[in-house]
Amino acid sequence: MMIKNDLPRGRSLLSASMPSQKILIDTDVSLGTPYAEIDDGAALIALLNSSAEIQGITTVYGNVPVPDATTNVLRLLGFAGREDIPVAQGAEQAFVEDPQWLAFLHRWQSQYGETPAWPGLRPAESATDLIGEIVRQHPDEITLLAFGPLTNLAMAIQGLPGLVNQVKEIVMMGGSLHDAEQAEFNIRNDPEAAMQVLQAGWPIRLLGLEITRQVLFTIADLTTLDGKDPALAMLQQQAAQWVPIVEAQGWEVGGCALHDAVAVAAVFHPEIFQFVPVSVQVIMDDHRARGVVQVERNVSDSRLQMAVAVDADACHDWILQALAG
Repeated sequence: MMIKNDLPRGRSLLSASMPSQKILIDTDVSLGTPYAEIDDGAALIALLNSSAEIQGITTVYGNVPVPDATTNVLRLLGFAGREDIPVAQGAEQAFVEDPQWLAFLHRWQSQYGETPAWPGLRPAESATDLIGEIVRQHPDEITLLAFGPLTNLAMAIQGLPGLVNQVKEIVMMGGSLHDAEQAEFNIRNDPEAAMQVLQAGWPIRLLGLEITRQVLFTIADLTTLDGKDPALAMLQQQAAQWVPIVEAQGWEVGGCALHDAVAVAAVFHPEIFQFVPVSVQVIMDDHRARGVVQVERNVSDSRLQMAVAVDADACHDWILQALAG
């Protein structure tokens, strides 16, 4: 079910300037792992091409095991010449391990190719330590982008008293406004962590599948970009693998959504989205619905806002521009 979009359509962002913002990224990026998802990687490329002041990147399990996510981050930073950005490795598994979900996840990941190694030192600092260090250095200035399961953020809440009151904002991709039967992947990986993060009381903007799936990209969209940049060339090559998988699964038709890149667009151009305050509950005690986010709207005093509309054409154009650099 698509939400009626009352925003003006086709708003041009091609000449819009992007404000500088201090960004911390938490991701399970799989761009670089053959036949795996590409949206986290597209989001990182867009951010690396932007005016964002990227303070650090933490990795988490999800699309791929966390060591592979770390390798993929290091590769993208190497391609971009941004090895100066601190990287820390985080959670390898959820708070509560669900054998049936793990069996599904491992079976799905077994269809991917082997993640190529990347030379250089592996990060020694933990995700929790890096999150705490960056937020302490820049209180009330950090926008934290959450692109994967929320285990790292929940662990940071538990281990860093006062963290919630020092983060400017969380912008995250996850959940769905209307699907009461099937959980979205990021939330389903760790419902306990998601509930803790979503109800912590810090400002959150949440973008669900019914929004991100309105902004679709074909293989042709991506191949028209100048692929001389090695990160972009890798994205184009992997898109040719991933888009057929998406369409064969019936997740999207006519291309694939770059879910996390849509969340990046919301950071730089909130005016092309409509957000409303909500309260949420995450189902944890029913295996069939475990990880489903139940949303209540019209909660005027909530610090949690969920996207209900997007100018899909403008968002699509901005993401392509950001990828082109």
